[in-house]
Amino acid sequence: MRELDKFFYASSIAVIGASNDEKKAGYQIIRNLVELGYVGEVYPVNPKEDEIFGIKCYASLKDIDAPVDLILVSVPAPAVPGIFLDAKERGDVQAAVILASGFSETRIPERVELEEAVIKIAKEANIRVMGPNCVGIMNTENRLDTTFAAGIDKIPGSMSLVSQSGSLGATIAAFSVNQAVPVGFAKWAHVGNQSDIDVLDVIKYYKDDEKTKSIAMYMEGIDNAREFIEVAKDIAAEKAIVVLKVGRSELGSGAAASHTGSLVGADELYEAAFEQAGVLRVDTIEELLDTAKAISMQPLPQGNRIAVLTEAGGPGIISVDEIGMGDVAVLPKFSPETLKRLRELLPPMAIIDHTDGYVDMSAAADERHHAEALKIVLEDENVDGIIHLSVLPTFLNPKLMGEMSAEAIKQYDKPVTVCYLAGEFVQEGREALENAGIPTFEMPDRAAKAMINMVRRRQMLDRIGKTETGDEQAKDRQKIDAIIEKAQEQKVNLTEVESRQILAEYDIDFGQYALATSIEDAALKAEAIGYPLVLKIMSPDIIHKSDAGGVIVNVKNVEELKIAYEQVMKNAREYSADARINGVLLTPMLPEGTEMIIGAIRDAQFGPCVMVGFGGIFVEVLKDVNFKMAPVSRVEARDMVEKLKLFPVLDGIRGRAKLDVDAVVEVIMRISRLIVENEDIKEIDVNPIRVYEQGISALDARVII
Repeated sequence: MRELDKFFYASSIAVIGASNDEKKAGYQIIRNLVELGYVGEVYPVNPKEDEIFGIKCYASLKDIDAPVDLILVSVPAPAVPGIFLDAKERGDVQAAVILASGFSETRIPERVELEEAVIKIAKEANIRVMGPNCVGIMNTENRLDTTFAAGIDKIPGSMSLVSQSGSLGATIAAFSVNQAVPVGFAKWAHVGNQSDIDVLDVIKYYKDDEKTKSIAMYMEGIDNAREFIEVAKDIAAEKAIVVLKVGRSELGSGAAASHTGSLVGADELYEAAFEQAGVLRVDTIEELLDTAKAISMQPLPQGNRIAVLTEAGGPGIISVDEIGMGDVAVLPKFSPETLKRLRELLPPMAIIDHTDGYVDMSAAADERHHAEALKIVLEDENVDGIIHLSVLPTFLNPKLMGEMSAEAIKQYDKPVTVCYLAGEFVQEGREALENAGIPTFEMPDRAAKAMINMVRRRQMLDRIGKTETGDEQAKDRQKIDAIIEKAQEQKVNLTEVESRQILAEYDIDFGQYALATSIEDAALKAEAIGYPLVLKIMSPDIIHKSDAGGVIVNVKNVEELKIAYEQVMKNAREYSADARINGVLLTPMLPEGTEMIIGAIRDAQFGPCVMVGFGGIFVEVLKDVNFKMAPVSRVEARDMVEKLKLFPVLDGIRGRAKLDVDAVVEVIMRISRLIVENEDIKEIDVNPIRVYEQGISALDARVII
């Protein structure tokens, strides 16, 4: 027996707090178990009742003279410890759902202690607990429902749900079965306060559940985000995880000391981590259910070339727009043979391939036209899947069209999503398709999004497992530790020179540079480097050197050098009279190039993360950046770069030369290892990095401890 079988396959349930009062949760729980046909034994517990729904009611848990696997606790919070003492005394209770609220979610110290006391007893009695402040679980296989949500039909499906909101989770379950063609579900769980059983436990259970083909989740946020992502990545290799994560507007701290820190927000990290783990993030309840349904029913496309086969222009254009507005799927280029066959088959007024991969069969197309056109397009090697749409004219038979189309689609191992419009008239056609394992949708945009998300799923699977992250361990660990320990002892920030020294231990090359502590020293070292030069003030107390007037560029000779040296010193003292000045950094002026930023941050939830974007002085204006949890593989690092909005600038847009993306990828990997392997480092900025046709040059660096 697996751990959570104690909940989902309990053979007997005691409902403590059962009631004949329709206004109480204990009434609805018993009603659900009885009226929805739970196959096990139900024991109501309430000292004030003799029977409920015709079932004998017991005065206490101790009075039940039969085995009890699962207890549902719906009594006021202060009474819950006593219930668990009774369960401990019995010795046969294996699982508990605490529906009662008034525990740690209140953040009242004594209520937090109350929850801890309950869990202590439960652990002593070897009872697993879901909740408190939760409505528990549902299992359509045995029609088990521990919730007080009214009237959710137990229609079996291949999707299982887990929710951090009881009410919204119940709404999703209800919505899944209350559709023209019900989606249904296998199992459902609400985790409440997660005092014992948490989201990770549930999704691990779903991974090994034979009835579960895909996992849908409503998420508000989790404390152990990195662990969740690591578990999800393992599961997503076998079963799709689709998440509706709310809280997109939550912002990261704007007071961070680096560009990386000021750009990162919680939602950006969730978005990146989901992508990295192979978790499909969606925006609406409809998309959550549609995506889980499509992935459960259809083979994944082998590529991203998705044709649109429609009988009406409007729905077809809507679907084409969904493809065109994203960067996941593309319309295919039909083969000449496909075009020839379609023209021979379809009515003369059909619009064939005026836009690549798009066919409007016209309202004159009959049932045979639809089925045969599906075959022709599915046979094209340039096509990976089809979005099929029809506003059925009254002279067509929806059921016959659904049956003929289903027969055609089943001959090919390629996905098809279908939208028949609309209402009762097309119901039998949709049912014919659904019964054959082909998903149908209410609206064309939903059919298109489901297909696009299947493409995303395929792309994620192709990336999962490619985890080679390089061997960028530090050349001299002791040198890094010494630099950090010295700064910690003196309670100062690292200067750019010290930051460069740390980064150099991971083979991030800054070329020639020198620290000068006087005008004479600067003149001597400038001769060795060569003009023109850049001068930068070096102070642990001046983080943003440009803001302090501490940077002067294009110094062409020794006379200009002396003037520049005195000027940056003067500017620094005026900016901060108490600032400690270590000297002036001399670096050569480098050729112009495309400027990028590569950085890293140690996040409280996600741990070490790495970032890449288009940088320089406009980094916080452009905000064209991507994050991933570190360490990243070469595939992941390249994906970060290629998904930047301005990537075409690197890739040779409009005849420009292609730039050295491989060099950028290498630095991303090295910095990701640096942040992972050095726990005292909080943030890293290498900004700007100039990218050339061959190689890159790092111009500035900041490491924050």
